[in-house]
Amino acid sequence: MTQVTIPVSDSILISLNMQAGELAFSMRKEFVLKLFQDGKLTLAQGADFCGMNIYDFISTVSQAGIPIINYSIEDVDKEVTLLNADC
Repeated sequence: MTQVTIPVSDSILISLNMQAGELAFSMRKEFVLKLFQDGKLTLAQGADFCGMNIYDFISTVSQAGIPIINYSIEDVDKEVTLLNADC
């Protein structure tokens, strides 16, 4: 596993009133939410990256106002066409 280190001054931690671990978790969570929203990570990958189970990650995504399922109109049309063809 690769580890990434981001230097943060003590004055930033004091200004944020956070411990280093809290900041790291918060930064990781926000980054993963953005990657998920951009379609770069799946729910399972996002949960793993955040160190959460998938149910907690789904809750986190929902609380952030990010859709869990993000179908475009074209995707929905394709699904409907496929469903109708099977009937």
